[in-house]
Amino acid sequence: MNSNVAGIARAAMLVELNVSLYSGRKKDKATQAEVTAAKGAHSKQAASVYKSLFAECKELDDITKFQGRVRAEHYRLTLPWSDSGLRLLPTKSLLDYQKTMDDRRREFDVLVNKFLDKYDTLVAAAAFQLGALFNRDEYPLRESVERRFSMASAFSPLPISGDFRLDIEAEVQQDLVRQYETQMQTMLHKANTDAWQRLYDVLSAISDRLGTDEQEDGTVKKRVFKDTLVGNATDLCALLTALNVANDPMLERARARLESTLVDVTPKDLRESEGTRTIVKNKVDAILSDFDWFGCED
Repeated sequence: MNSNVAGIARAAMLVELNVSLYSGRKKDKATQAEVTAAKGAHSKQAASVYKSLFAECKELDDITKFQGRVRAEHYRLTLPWSDSGLRLLPTKSLLDYQKTMDDRRREFDVLVNKFLDKYDTLVAAAAFQLGALFNRDEYPLRESVERRFSMASAFSPLPISGDFRLDIEAEVQQDLVRQYETQMQTMLHKANTDAWQRLYDVLSAISDRLGTDEQEDGTVKKRVFKDTLVGNATDLCALLTALNVANDPMLERARARLESTLVDVTPKDLRESEGTRTIVKNKVDAILSDFDWFGCED
């Protein structure tokens, strides 16, 4: 992938989503000892036992599930970058990303407050649910639990090789620059490949769901699909205009072809009009066949 690293550094930044939760789980050493002894294990570390301090707690479960949805939204709006959790965010998407995360943060606060408002009641209920496993000393004060919940996005500029301003030998510095530039190209390739994969997955889904199945009696039955088949595709077309930080012309060409294919096409059209269904599938299949999906980004 021929990329102008400095140009991409101006067109994108790095972002990390940090979500902290109170898990409501506790290691139960006493029960662990009972389990290992009952099973005849000769090591106390043969098994680990964790207990849920709030069994069947909807309020806490809702927060945990919400965290997963927020992370999915974070991944949708960004591209992979480093294993440390940093993601690549195009500057074109910054305002949309900030608005989305601000909205999600408010939802997060509402869910957390619902849990905290019932905290003392939930602790009392846990005494009944856990029976002999209940230990009041394992439940922190409400104020302490509140401090364990947080959600924030941290932004940082995308560094370039010129950022090596070190008082070291020139040869060593040059070697660091070469290593960094190689690493940068690898990470940009990873981000670009992710964008290609997203488009490929959407196209493959459309091609599959607009296909047919032959029945045992020889008749042909159209496959069913959800309305999101079209919605997801149009959303991705809009998103990829920003996520194509490498200005990959092939990716833009494939994206534009899908976008033009779906102009004025609705899920209802695809269900009720055989002609529309056939045209869209043929165009999507042509896009899939015209690009080297796992090589054209190189």
